[in-house]
Amino acid sequence: MKKILLGVCLIIAFAFTGCASNKLTYVFDPEIPPELMSVIVVPNYVLVTSFDGKEVAWTSPPISLTSSKVGVPSGEHTFLIDTIDTNIDGTKDDRIPTIRGKSYTKNFEAGKGYQLILRGGEIQLIDL
Repeated sequence: MKKILLGVCLIIAFAFTGCASNKLTYVFDPEIPPELMSVIVVPNYVLVTSFDGKEVAWTSPPISLTSSKVGVPSGEHTFLIDTIDTNIDGTKDDRIPTIRGKSYTKNFEAGKGYQLILRGGEIQLIDL
């Protein structure tokens, strides 16, 4: 019983630590100063596969309760996403639509944040 309680406490602690972190998980171009970057928050059920035609693999671990924060340069950019299986046993979560290669084009403003979210059965990119 103590092991189960300890496990639950550790999971909760890791979840809150990840939520509070402002550290970027990925940076598209490390040579760009942070003040000229925007941030895209990518949930654990989304995989960004391409950014401006360059192959990337931006995602969170599938069993993670946190999202990845990706630093991207400001300006207009196009990226592609896929959705991924989110259940620990490898089955698909029916609430998340299967998406392959959906394209988004956005003018990212320096210092601003954006987030991919599930809304109305679709993955949408919103301003924060």
